[in-house]
Amino acid sequence: MRQPIPSCAPPRLSGSYLVVELTNRCSLACVHCSVSEKGHPHHATSGYLSPVLFDELVDDLVDRGARFDALILFWLGEPLLHPHFSRLYRRALRAAVHHGTFGKIEVHSNATHLTAPRIAGLLNDAAVPQVLHLSLDAIRRDTYLAVKGMDRFDKVQHNVAEMLVAKGRTRARWPRVVLQYIVGSNNVAEVGEYRRHWEQTAKQAGVPVRSVAGHVPQGEDTIVFFRQLDCPTAALQEQENRVFREEMARQGLSLPDEARKGQLVEADNPQPCSGFWKSPVVSWEGDVTVCTRDNELLNGIGRLGESRFSALWWGPQMRQRRRQVAEGNYAGLSLCSTCFIPRSLNHAELSADDIARQAAHDLAQEVSDAEA
Repeated sequence: MRQPIPSCAPPRLSGSYLVVELTNRCSLACVHCSVSEKGHPHHATSGYLSPVLFDELVDDLVDRGARFDALILFWLGEPLLHPHFSRLYRRALRAAVHHGTFGKIEVHSNATHLTAPRIAGLLNDAAVPQVLHLSLDAIRRDTYLAVKGMDRFDKVQHNVAEMLVAKGRTRARWPRVVLQYIVGSNNVAEVGEYRRHWEQTAKQAGVPVRSVAGHVPQGEDTIVFFRQLDCPTAALQEQENRVFREEMARQGLSLPDEARKGQLVEADNPQPCSGFWKSPVVSWEGDVTVCTRDNELLNGIGRLGESRFSALWWGPQMRQRRRQVAEGNYAGLSLCSTCFIPRSLNHAELSADDIARQAAHDLAQEVSDAEA
């Protein structure tokens, strides 16, 4: 039986994004991903997100009048492996175009399955921005194997080059192509070579291109993008932050203020984390949690198919968590109490105004629930 739709539309918070994992299966085993961790609970079973659950999720958001700045079709698997990827992508795009449900749509892929049909299905001129993040992380075969866990180097190089050629030939506005390189101690020596190769390849395909670090700027041109590595401990994070900052300085690429200052990473986290406001994550099985680091669903709040997304994300449990975390209180949230990511460059900002706007909505929803 379909649950009643909550009465008031939630605020659209700047920098908000909904992560939907189409599958936890992957064609690689990158060293910085849980796929490479033997026995990781997230990969004890594997499969694909039900198209029915995806449709119900999008319908719920449209019915609710909810809006996220971005929909990210990726978490801990390769989204292009989903047998219904093209249909799900078009469904999300229609919701974005006709209802403003998503300000943009992003797909993060390792490009192993970026085949000609997939490329053709992605190219379009819709009114909503779309981004294809291709995570490559190396420009030499031996380094690629060490970082990505499997030898798919030639296939990936070919597929990405074909994507750029198709983009240049068709002059399609979308998707914007981002050629991502996660900089770490294991691949920092190839940053310059990687940058030169893909800048030249894009230019030869007739595609405008530039290189950036830290954050992808607004625009439609192809981006050679360098980002810092997320690490499991504060000590490792500070070490890798230093590697990243020093190499970006050598490349002459500017960084956002928080990275340029070179501040120490602290494990103690007294600040409100934006995850509880801005970044819901849906696993391939329909489980909902609050951030992409929660790959064991320790902070899970329920499952689609049993509850509407809106009843979970804007429901009583999350309202209470937001009140708690707004005060810097992470009691009962073991994953969060020592997390340093709110001080990382790879983190969404959370302002006092964001907290106040959501609190006003939560209060109004509580009143509405009480009157129902």
